[in-house]
Amino acid sequence: MSVEVLLTQRELDICLQVAIVRISNAATAGYKHKYYSEHLSPEYLLNLNWHAAAAEMAAAKWLKVPDFVPTTDSYKDQPDIEPDYEVKHSGLDVGHLIIQENDRDSDRAILVTGFNPYVIRGWLPVSFCKDSLYLKTTSRNTAYWVPQTELVKVYEPVP
Repeated sequence: MSVEVLLTQRELDICLQVAIVRISNAATAGYKHKYYSEHLSPEYLLNLNWHAAAAEMAAAKWLKVPDFVPTTDSYKDQPDIEPDYEVKHSGLDVGHLIIQENDRDSDRAILVTGFNPYVIRGWLPVSFCKDSLYLKTTSRNTAYWVPQTELVKVYEPVP
């Protein structure tokens, strides 16, 4: 089971503004994760960051977090959504929940797919995701790729 979340134009506009600030902040801070890279086109970076922020907004809406605005400079220091939610986005409907080694074990990761409407596919504690069963090395990096079939299915917000 999954839940579709449709963002308003205002929410999408906020996410676009957040994406622009994230890219600028990451470039200034020298942060070399997906928020900034000299090897990626500006259009690709903007699109990636816009949909990441929108996925966070969709997850917060699903969780019924009032007046949520995605952060612009927290990187891995704090959760995407308080108190402990890390949001991961994939443009693919069949996308995996991809967990990096530097994701906090104490968080719960939520997989969001698609593009408005965004689809909440499921969630799992990050510590559960960091199992050698899911470990995969690609040309880009090594990460934990959790298939959607392994996620806690969603109907209502997680407790």
